[in-house]
Amino acid sequence: MKPPKKKWAMTKKFENVYLSVVEKDEHKKSKTYKKLSPKMKSAVDQIFKIMDAKPSDFLNTFDKTIKTTSKKFKVREKELMDYFEKEMLSI
Repeated sequence: MKPPKKKWAMTKKFENVYLSVVEKDEHKKSKTYKKLSPKMKSAVDQIFKIMDAKPSDFLNTFDKTIKTTSKKFKVREKELMDYFEKEMLSI
């Protein structure tokens, strides 16, 4: 009599998958983000989208990303920088 075949377990644990899904829009839950105007929220979302796409290169291009995003969404660079400074201080 043959022993029953074993089914292969999934290689990723549920916790790891759950964390990656939750972290994606984590910035939208902060008090600072909720106070932003719709334009600023769109600009911040764009920056996080770029950061998620190329996390290894993000620090090198942060200033350039801020500048291009501010022009695209017609918000001031200083406002974007202030937002990120406030978020960093609240961590």
